[in-house]
Amino acid sequence: MERAIIHTDLKKQEIQPDKLLEKYLKLLKDDIFELLPIESLLESTCPVSGESDIRNTFNQIGLKYKISKTYQNIYLSPRPDAVLLKRFYVKSKARKFWLTKIWEATMKVRMKKIITPQLNWTKSFINQYCENEILQIAEYLPNHWGYYLGAKTIFPSSNYQLIDILFNQELSREKIKLLKVSDQPRENVLDAALLFEAIDRAQNPQTLLKNVSNSLKSGGLCFITCLLASGFEFKTLGHHSGIAIPPERMNLLSFEGINELIKSVGCFEILEFSTPGVLDIPNVLSQLPRVKNLDFINYILNERHDKELIDSFHEFLQLNRLGTFGRIVLKRK
Repeated sequence: MERAIIHTDLKKQEIQPDKLLEKYLKLLKDDIFELLPIESLLESTCPVSGESDIRNTFNQIGLKYKISKTYQNIYLSPRPDAVLLKRFYVKSKARKFWLTKIWEATMKVRMKKIITPQLNWTKSFINQYCENEILQIAEYLPNHWGYYLGAKTIFPSSNYQLIDILFNQELSREKIKLLKVSDQPRENVLDAALLFEAIDRAQNPQTLLKNVSNSLKSGGLCFITCLLASGFEFKTLGHHSGIAIPPERMNLLSFEGINELIKSVGCFEILEFSTPGVLDIPNVLSQLPRVKNLDFINYILNERHDKELIDSFHEFLQLNRLGTFGRIVLKRK
């Protein structure tokens, strides 16, 4: 199983400008109150084990997250069902603001430093394992059209489909050919499935992964990116971390939890599991003053003033899969 060591100069401010992010979170709070009334939400158990026993809970923007006992997965409960979730994405003023303001302001840097590198990552594996000239590729639960645009260059001759979209199509200036929201690819037709933070958004991650496995050909590839509850950022900052944003992040699985999820589906070989976590250290640094009893972390990252120490600590996180951002490649058996 591969694990990658990745270096990038990506800065959080480049993709989440402070003033725009502040406006987005204010709109999101209003949307949750208006579009997700508590009486419309459903209690949930751990999305991997199904257990109801929990270690802890915390509230975020008016909704509750639970931390499961066995795998320490973080999950939203109560949560919207799939129909209400899609309605939220279409009606949400915050999501409209993201697509028309934040996306427009950060599109160039996102394409250069996030979207294109991730699509090139998928292409490197596809070139090794897929022989078809015209690839059948599906992106699941996209909440914007950026990867679709990037795929036009990276996979110009592919049939690239978007499945179960989570954005208002009318806001896109692009001519996007979409399947109907209710459609799924037929069995054994896909060369590659792209789940870019789709597990985080899914109402039921296990059902999502099973649907993907059914649609992939034997030997087909599934690419997952996700945020991990076991990563350095959340383990250090807890609820002060900015990774738990409802309802867009319904599930933040731990390293152990996502491995168990893959195992439960039962038909995948893991080719790569890496945790680049390029924003872990700067995100922790930005929140250190708000969290008590982190003197040693503060010494390493802040007081020591040693760039080599920070670089080696970052490499340690990546080598041991302790970063908050995970990327995974699965091969259908």
